[in-house]
Amino acid sequence: MSNIIKSILKNIFSVTNADASHKLIRLCGIRFRILKPGNKKRIKINYKKYKDITQIPPATGFLRDYQLALLEILKEFDRICTNHNLRYWLSGGTLLGAKRHKGFIPWDDDVDVDMIREDYEKVKVTFNACTTNPDLYCELWRDENAPATCILKIHHKKIKQAFIDIFPHDFYYTKLLGKEKKRVNKKIRRIRKWLSLNPFRIKDTDKLLKKLKHLTLDVINEKIEVDERIQPSIHWGIDFPHRWSNWIYDYSQIFPLKKIEFEGQMFNCPADTDFMLRNIYGDYMKFPKSICPHHTDENSFTDAEKAEIHKLISNKQK
Repeated sequence: MSNIIKSILKNIFSVTNADASHKLIRLCGIRFRILKPGNKKRIKINYKKYKDITQIPPATGFLRDYQLALLEILKEFDRICTNHNLRYWLSGGTLLGAKRHKGFIPWDDDVDVDMIREDYEKVKVTFNACTTNPDLYCELWRDENAPATCILKIHHKKIKQAFIDIFPHDFYYTKLLGKEKKRVNKKIRRIRKWLSLNPFRIKDTDKLLKKLKHLTLDVINEKIEVDERIQPSIHWGIDFPHRWSNWIYDYSQIFPLKKIEFEGQMFNCPADTDFMLRNIYGDYMKFPKSICPHHTDENSFTDAEKAEIHKLISNKQK
């Protein structure tokens, strides 16, 4: 069978690994990500027997060890950002866990943080120069299954699946209200949907970032210089295809940053945590439809990786 025919058949239908926890199905040019069945079996407890979701106890076993290892990476990230005045805040499921459980959601297996673009562009070099853990490094990650998608991640050299996601946010050039906010929100979402089609076919990641920045400055911000002193609106960076319907926030919903408890430590959070969570999850005190880890495959961790996880956890006691 020729390579051309194989390529055609692959585009019609194929099933591959999207990442450690998901399968990628391609059907007539449309892509679907589905959770691997094994992940749904990792949770042995019927969490829904609890009437109050906040009373669910922390994870146990390997998942808990993995969470605590991620906590140590987050603490190092926080230390470096704090020492170098780089603004970040907990986001996504990590912020939800802090608000609802004062720590990890019992079935969660990743850490999410957000940063303003100005600080986001500095953190890679700063983290790599200042971390005291030689196994940790920050790099720009690009999704091979969605070539117009890239974000920063903190990785661990010896634990393949251990990482922190860092998402960029951008200032708009003015404060957005009412119909104008809705108009710009639709514009940003339309641009991101178009980017998901990978229109530029840019293979070099640095060139892709320049193109995304150009779109933000020239198309979204209409070539108008941003002045943070006027407390402009803030929107998700177009680097990543979030599913949220609202991409825009008021300056006062994020700044000034506050502190929130997470696993006995205090980390940065948005000024209006409740709004940020409702914007993503709606009623975030309800039980979700899917209760299982969504980012790792426990069975693929090697014994050496598990030893490194315990090493990270034990280092906190020294």
